[in-house]
Amino acid sequence: MRTVRIRSLAMLAEDPFKYAFMLPTATAVATSCQLCGVGGAALFSPIFLLAFPLLGPEYPLDSSAAAIASALLTEVFGFASGLTGYSRRGLVSWQTAVQFAVVAVPLAFAGASCAGVLSADPVLLRGVYAALMFSLAAFLLFTPRSTLEAAADEECAIQDETTVRTHVTAASRVITFRAPAKGSLSSVCATGLGAFLTGLIGVGVGEVVLPQLVRSCCMPLPLAAGTSVAIVVATAASAALVQFGCLAVAAGGDIITVVPWDLVQFTIPGVLIGGQLAPLIASRELLSDDDIERFAAALFATVGTAFAIKSARG
Repeated sequence: MRTVRIRSLAMLAEDPFKYAFMLPTATAVATSCQLCGVGGAALFSPIFLLAFPLLGPEYPLDSSAAAIASALLTEVFGFASGLTGYSRRGLVSWQTAVQFAVVAVPLAFAGASCAGVLSADPVLLRGVYAALMFSLAAFLLFTPRSTLEAAADEECAIQDETTVRTHVTAASRVITFRAPAKGSLSSVCATGLGAFLTGLIGVGVGEVVLPQLVRSCCMPLPLAAGTSVAIVVATAASAALVQFGCLAVAAGGDIITVVPWDLVQFTIPGVLIGGQLAPLIASRELLSDDDIERFAAALFATVGTAFAIKSARG
């Protein structure tokens, strides 16, 4: 316990600017991920696990579990920053978010509790991340937002409305959408699996919730994105809490002592900035959704290939 406490606090005083390069890096990652609707941990975990060891022996975190937990903690602040922007514009259906979070949060707890087992096997961890990166690349390539919206328009036009909810934005725009079906097995399974993966490796719930909100609930994309971000924040926050709690128990200390403050002092401000830049870029349409998603897909495929190579080499 004393060793962990000394290292956690002394590292910050020893070289407080060691991770200063992560401020612009975190800003770029958060902006890119939020523009394409993917959790920031999808890229932060690879940076912590793959890039840091290449920089020198003083950069890697204590363990793979610490890297995943730090990525989750960073993601929480990034999405919370984005959530404030959506909330100010009245683009969050809190009632719907709570309905999904009731399923997601417990499964995120379960996934986070199993993270230590996965992170203890580096080869398995790299293989899982490789599969995840390739899956995200395929998701972005083959289900772009334009296609998703077109499919939603068609489905919402031919299906009868049953339970309709009305939402009023800050701009006094009235939005009607279909309430999520209660007790839907397919929705519960998809949301639960995504939440479990978020707890386990930091990514998943946002990628399965957003299509449900757009296609099943017939929400317009801005409201669906804001509601999805609210669900991600609740899910990732609970997972991060459990993961750091497990690290603290293993180290014999408390949560404060196992947080890598020398790293997160730069990643958290970076994602806070990125969380504000993404809505600004999106509102001004400086880049098309398809261009952003193609770039992100190529990036995820590259990261997936790197993980696959590392996993094959053992």
